[in-house]
Amino acid sequence: MIALKDSLPLLRAGDQLFSIRDNWLQKCLERAAILAGYNRWWLSVHVTTAILCYLSSEYEGTVVTLKQIEEIIRSVLLAIGYSEIASRFEMFNPPFELSLPKLAEEAGPGYELAFFSLLKQRMEPALSKRASSLEISGLRPCVRSLQSVKTWSTNCTTLCTEIVQFV
Repeated sequence: MIALKDSLPLLRAGDQLFSIRDNWLQKCLERAAILAGYNRWWLSVHVTTAILCYLSSEYEGTVVTLKQIEEIIRSVLLAIGYSEIASRFEMFNPPFELSLPKLAEEAGPGYELAFFSLLKQRMEPALSKRASSLEISGLRPCVRSLQSVKTWSTNCTTLCTEIVQFV
């Protein structure tokens, strides 16, 4: 049995699958609202919640495309009387997420060169497809894993700086 996170379908953007994030949907709605002249549209939170509720309880598929979710959101906006926002609504690419500890584990302890190669390889698609944001997590655990240490040292600080500069 496969259980989807939060009972939400995965989002297909091109050839990649992403988790649907509420803050990303809300930012897409807020941008359209601003373009329509609503600088602080208080309904963006409620519309986002309604869309996520629909996707988790009513949507029958396990994957939804950017185009499908855009159509769902436009139909909700039209149904509640915000056609001016619906006409300006456009999805932007989902945020790109990368776990540095997972990359370090994949590279292996002590294999910093392999880690940097993997990091470059994993970030290139996000940069070339213009992700809306990059969310890179786990810097300290990654460094400790690559250094094969439990306590932080000056070598860890040096490697940490190198990773940040590389990114």
